Amino acid sequence: MTLARLAALTALLLAPLSLAQPAAPAPLTHWGRYTLQFTPRPSPDDGTGTARLTLRDGTRTVLTVSEWDVQAELQPLRPGGQPELVVTAYSGGAHCCFTYLMYTQDQGALENLGVLNGTNYGARFADLNGDGTREIIVGLDNLAYYDWSFAGSPGMQAVLGWDGVRLADRTRAYPYVPAQEAARNLERLRNNLADPTLEGLEGLAASASGYLDNMLLAGRGVEAERLLQTQIFPKSPALQRWFAAHRGDVIGAIYGQPEARLSILTGPVWPPKKTTP
Repeated sequence: MTLARLAALTALLLAPLSLAQPAAPAPLTHWGRYTLQFTPRPSPDDGTGTARLTLRDGTRTVLTVSEWDVQAELQPLRPGGQPELVVTAYSGGAHCCFTYLMYTQDQGALENLGVLNGTNYGARFADLNGDGTREIIVGLDNLAYYDWSFAGSPGMQAVLGWDGVRLADRTRAYPYVPAQEAARNLERLRNNLADPTLEGLEGLAASASGYLDNMLLAGRGVEAERLLQTQIFPKSPALQRWFAAHRGDVIGAIYGQPEARLSILTGPVWPPKKTTP
């Protein structure tokens, strides 16, 4: 990897994942044998209604995605063949939610590789190892609203990527991704220690929790707890007491992440129709 590429990638990773609706690219109209038709919301100015994407194979409809906003792009998520189709469905609203539906046609038919629940923080796509395919950097909001406001909630970052068979957790292959997010949380934590009037105990607890969970995702949990015990808690007995009472919840928040956010869609409609027992 060249120094220029490394610098560009570092800048990408250091930028926080956007919480806002992404800017709309030029609509995608064709993907291999398939055509895409977008139907906008009937009332785009007042924010009501739903948009729709219809994917067709000739005259046959093979996929319909309906949501407040629907976009599509091509991302090379697995080696060889056509780049994958990624459909982003955004629910609208202040804090939620992004859903990513990822498809391949390389086996001769439309196949769903995964539906990623991006919740509040969404995801971005980047080639982290220079092999021509892109990993998915997932923003985890598992600690949102836990014991603090949404605005003060810490974020975690993890990585999904192709493992030869499926999309799987690849965070430990790129530990610098959550480690950089941990560093941002640690800086916030130290700033709050230096000036307790900034965010108070809520800010201390949120940033300490975000620091620990990101370091756990990076495989550096022992290092993180040692730093908290030796450098942070002696300066804030209130934070130490809070942490002792909530440590289990903080650690448990990231169990199974980020793979727990993935599912497979077997039907031709999103959101899937609910079935009554």
